[in-house]
Amino acid sequence: MPDRTSLPADVLLVAAFEPELADLRATIGDGTPIRIDGAVIAARVVGIGMAAAAAGAALAIAEARPRAVVLIGTCGAYGGGPLALGDVIVSRCVRLVDPSALSGTAQFPAKMATAIDSSDPLRMALTDAGARAADVATTLAITVNDAAAGFIARASATEVEHLEAFAVAVACAAAGVAFAAVLGVANVVGTRAREQWQANHHRVAARAASVVLHWLRDGAPRLTHS
Repeated sequence: MPDRTSLPADVLLVAAFEPELADLRATIGDGTPIRIDGAVIAARVVGIGMAAAAAGAALAIAEARPRAVVLIGTCGAYGGGPLALGDVIVSRCVRLVDPSALSGTAQFPAKMATAIDSSDPLRMALTDAGARAADVATTLAITVNDAAAGFIARASATEVEHLEAFAVAVACAAAGVAFAAVLGVANVVGTRAREQWQANHHRVAARAASVVLHWLRDGAPRLTHS
């Protein structure tokens, strides 16, 4: 059985909002750090959207002082790709994506980071636990147009869309902490995205949680160095 312990944490689990941690609560409890097979695990909610998630992740990292951060949640898959509803992905590269910048009508500043690679050891370990590696687009808002979704997928060379992943990755990079995101595919990005997400997000978040629990119980402390 896990036991209550104190910070710093080996692994900090974060999610945009509480329901995405719900299927982990039977193991990790109410957020007080616990020890699972030798690893100290903490969990925090960081907030919905890029700005809230960046601030929330930075605060959580400062408090928990983790060796690694794993973002848990759900995502949308761009149509025509290899992913299906219910699949669980682990991030390979997380990209900041803006349709205007992709089309050439806007530009990011030259020195601004717009792509962050996940930790290779984390990615490989979470792949072994049941996730599929994929590149993640973080957009400011949910894409709800099929043509726009197709354009973003082609122009950014990403497979899934998630609103908070890049923000959390930036916070981790600033703190020198290993990062990966584990996300269940709850919808196809486009006109039916919100309807599909409402129907699927609880079931798919549970699948993402099961992958992370498998990883934690399989010796996560040995795998968290980037």
